[in-house]
Amino acid sequence: MDYINIPIIAAMCYMIGEVYKVLFKKKQKAYKLIPILVSMFGGLLGVLMYLTNKEMINTTNVWTALSIGIISGQSATGTNQMIKQILYKEK
Repeated sequence: MDYINIPIIAAMCYMIGEVYKVLFKKKQKAYKLIPILVSMFGGLLGVLMYLTNKEMINTTNVWTALSIGIISGQSATGTNQMIKQILYKEK
């Protein structure tokens, strides 16, 4: 149960990225902001978890919690690209 927070943050960031895509469906150029958005959201979640329950994120300071959150957010971007490459073949 020590590292349950990382998949939770990644899943929430993935959902935020998908909602962002739905909201800005007509603006393809806005898609470039998704990695930055999910990184910031992941960092915010990491810090929020640290401030509310330090045992949940299992770290000793807020900077480590921030970096865990940012990296978890970036893993959501990587997961999106893996799914995209596997499911959507170029014609």
